[in-house]
Amino acid sequence: MSSVPKNPGRPRSETARRAILKAARELIEEQGPARLTVEGVASRAGVGKPTIYRHWANAQELAMAAFVDLPDPHASGTGEGSTLDDLRTLLQDLVARLDSRRGRQMALMLAGAEPESELFKAFSNRVMMDGRRRGADILDAVKARGEIRSDIDTGLCLDLIFGAIFLRLLLDHAPLGDTLADEAIALVLNGASGPL
Repeated sequence: MSSVPKNPGRPRSETARRAILKAARELIEEQGPARLTVEGVASRAGVGKPTIYRHWANAQELAMAAFVDLPDPHASGTGEGSTLDDLRTLLQDLVARLDSRRGRQMALMLAGAEPESELFKAFSNRVMMDGRRRGADILDAVKARGEIRSDIDTGLCLDLIFGAIFLRLLLDHAPLGDTLADEAIALVLNGASGPL
């Protein structure tokens, strides 16, 4: 008796993903982020709720993704051929998105959020950790080619670089600015490229 192979599920559609994020941004602009619902976004985007849940766990994660709209963390540019320019591009894109009206709205939301809230968890998972994972892939590739020291702690480098960006976002004590990503990378990796 032959067995029928199980359907592995429909592949994620980038078109649907973009439509969902567009709908979420529109609804946030109209109603504010606190009133965003998966049902409302599904209706506006013309997709089913399961399609949204394949990408995001809840409305808070979706709101965070709509604010920042980072590229897929598994996209190209994070493999063996990655360079420090890929890291600069990743961080410059992140800073530009955070240094926007949406980014400032997000900072205001986070300022009042509890660390255990779904909103803060969404920010941690969808913004900080996704970007950090991509950065780790890039730095590991650069390290493997000997462009930075092999004993450098990749995680600590990224904590220092991303930390500068998110501290400025949340405390608003200094501007994010166009040059922040380059300056943070240079300051941290100058020490990573030379001898102890």
